[in-house]
Amino acid sequence: MRHNRDGYPEIIDAYEREGHYFGVVRLVLADGTSTVEFGVSMSGYFGLKRILNARPFEKLPGVGYRYFFTGSFTGAMKPEQELFDFGVRIEQGTTAKRFQFSGPKSLLANLLWFTKLKSIEETSGLKRV
Repeated sequence: MRHNRDGYPEIIDAYEREGHYFGVVRLVLADGTSTVEFGVSMSGYFGLKRILNARPFEKLPGVGYRYFFTGSFTGAMKPEQELFDFGVRIEQGTTAKRFQFSGPKSLLANLLWFTKLKSIEETSGLKRV
């Protein structure tokens, strides 16, 4: 397991717009940094919201939280399995810990895709935010 967030996609936001659901991640790759929007299902949206609403550490005024998908998940991807537990690194200042969250296969597949990218150019089909 990594002890830092280098290379992990950062989960920035999740929102609904005109009846559609979206997630936002920030990517830091060898050729640059980009923040992109990607479509998610309603259950994917609620999975992202659970992550973004997690506040596991002591309240520190002016110190926000950051959330990073670690690329790990439990179990093998079976066609009939719909929900998965996956790892998210949560940071607040210098405090960090890995937690497990649950979400649909479609959300996990999207997040795993972001971990496999080698170039920002590979996200050219996604909306930049």
